[in-house]
Amino acid sequence: MINMDEKDLYISANSGIVWLKDRDITEIRDLSRSIQALSIWNEKTIHLMGILLTRKKGLFWETDKPLLDTSRACSALAGCGIIADEQLDWILGKQKDGNWSNSEIETSYALIALGDAGIKNEPGCEWLVSNYGKKWEHIGTTSLIITALIKQNKEKYIDFIKDRAGWIISKRESGGWTYTATSNLAIQALILSDEKDIVPSIPWLQGRQENGNWGDIISTSLSLISLKMYLDSN
Repeated sequence: MINMDEKDLYISANSGIVWLKDRDITEIRDLSRSIQALSIWNEKTIHLMGILLTRKKGLFWETDKPLLDTSRACSALAGCGIIADEQLDWILGKQKDGNWSNSEIETSYALIALGDAGIKNEPGCEWLVSNYGKKWEHIGTTSLIITALIKQNKEKYIDFIKDRAGWIISKRESGGWTYTATSNLAIQALILSDEKDIVPSIPWLQGRQENGNWGDIISTSLSLISLKMYLDSN
């Protein structure tokens, strides 16, 4: 039996799905997030996956941010049961001294993609944890780092994950964290970390929806993912 609150969430999600499926999606980042959002709701993604795969140049997706976009694409495909071995090997080949481009963002996305494909990478995780400090204390950045560690080795880094999840909660205002996309990264990281104090963020997220969407393709896709993760966690 679905209670009324859950029914409202399904109504919100359905409106978002209808809106998203009506978009002309061409950018790699948009394609990847849309595929993740629709597939998690068991919607057909064959058309979008076809576009994504035809946009691949050789071993990776050649954009202005090839590591980030290739990582996102690999995660999207993994969610549909496709392991892009050559692209994952390309990602691994870009790792140096435990990290990717000395960037916490690129390292997090790479580790998430590898984790989604079942590939463990302890050097990357250790680099994130050992270098974490005030300069990385941003909601989006910390959420990505938590997500990466959970997908790689949740048990090993559980103390760090719980501490940083608590910090994210402490920065929440009126249910969210200012920006919709960033708030979704936080919500997803908190759900993955088994944080119980996530409930206030869900009606906040619903309240950001207008005309079926959350402002753009990325924010709408991320919101759909968050709603499904929340429903599945209850």
